Amino acid sequence: MIKISGEIEARISEEARRQGVSVDAFLERLMSERTTAVHIAAAGAAPKLPRLHLGVMGSLHRREIYDDVR
Repeated sequence: MIKISGEIEARISEEARRQGVSVDAFLERLMSERTTAVHIAAAGAAPKLPRLHLGVMGSLHRREIYDDVR
């Protein structure tokens, strides 16, 4: 048994009602989404950006990066 405040209980009930599911189904969905997000983050599924080691560079001007500058 979990003890929660009446305000939190009302918010959970209202959100479950708004989504058209039971409170149990709503809470189960929240837990599943949280578990999935944690597993994705732990697995390192976030793509890594490639690194190009080009050596030391000085400051660049826009005209040296983009070709839309005159």
